[in-house]
Amino acid sequence: MKNPKNFPVIFALIAALALSGCSAVAPTADQSDSAKPSSSSSTAPSSSASATPTESRLKDLTVDMAMSASIPSVCGFPAGKLSKGVLQKKHPQYSNASVPNIPSKKLVVAGDLTGDGIKELAAVIYCDKGGVRWPSHIQLFENTAKGIAALGKPFQMSDVNGGARGILESLKFTKGQLEVTDRQLMPMDRAVQPSGRIKAALKWDGKKLVATAIQDLANPENGTLKTATVNGTWCQLSAQSKINSKKCLEINYPQLTQKGQDPQSLTYWVNNGFTELAYFGAPLGTIYAPGAKIKDPANPSAPTAQQDQYRLYNSQTQETYVRQGK
Repeated sequence: MKNPKNFPVIFALIAALALSGCSAVAPTADQSDSAKPSSSSSTAPSSSASATPTESRLKDLTVDMAMSASIPSVCGFPAGKLSKGVLQKKHPQYSNASVPNIPSKKLVVAGDLTGDGIKELAAVIYCDKGGVRWPSHIQLFENTAKGIAALGKPFQMSDVNGGARGILESLKFTKGQLEVTDRQLMPMDRAVQPSGRIKAALKWDGKKLVATAIQDLANPENGTLKTATVNGTWCQLSAQSKINSKKCLEINYPQLTQKGQDPQSLTYWVNNGFTELAYFGAPLGTIYAPGAKIKDPANPSAPTAQQDQYRLYNSQTQETYVRQGK
């Protein structure tokens, strides 16, 4: 049995500890006010955490940022940084080449092209290797934690204007896409004397800029071409509805390529609601969308039954092509 003489000592120690604990958890009114964390200190951890994403991106991209941005290689020039909109480097082969430059601040626009809620910059860049002029390029820039940076490779306007040379007329941002106005090289034009004029819509597809629509401004009656209806691989369809995979066309408007032949430039127009393609004045065919069940007044013999694919029909040669993989 424990010694009862030690009980008073134990009780005294317990009482002392209890009093000490009470003073720690029950401060006076003055102490309570001073001990309470302020609203700023209580939210400091969360505000600093939420500020990290904001601080990791620039507040906004400006035209002046593009004028001093780094760009990828273009026109055979090495990659480098612009100074006042001009690349301060020489061409490795052509001493009289025009160095990559942003010809005008009016040809730099801002808008959200990638759909992430943050604006990118699009800038027209001109350069050549000397001699005749070249088509313009469009370079995108994005907002990163390290500042402005090139997004993708330079887009070549020759991909949509047939190879017309010179600087873009205008560049705008509208409805999540770029709108460009430029000259268009028609099939019989000299490269330095394009007679056409187009307005093209360009969008970011996740990797690069691509044309979604082209409007013929020189001939408004031709309407607007939706590139999704014509671009792709088209293979010939026999009378027995068998696909000849050895006789195919590759269309990437405004260019047509066929195995064993030189690339050719295309033109288009809309006839009775159907898109018609031609090259060097010769009709290539009329495009029929899947599900078309009406006769084309311009081509009453066109095969419109059992439309389950895009079809390209040439009424002169009676050839039918079907687009693959779409």
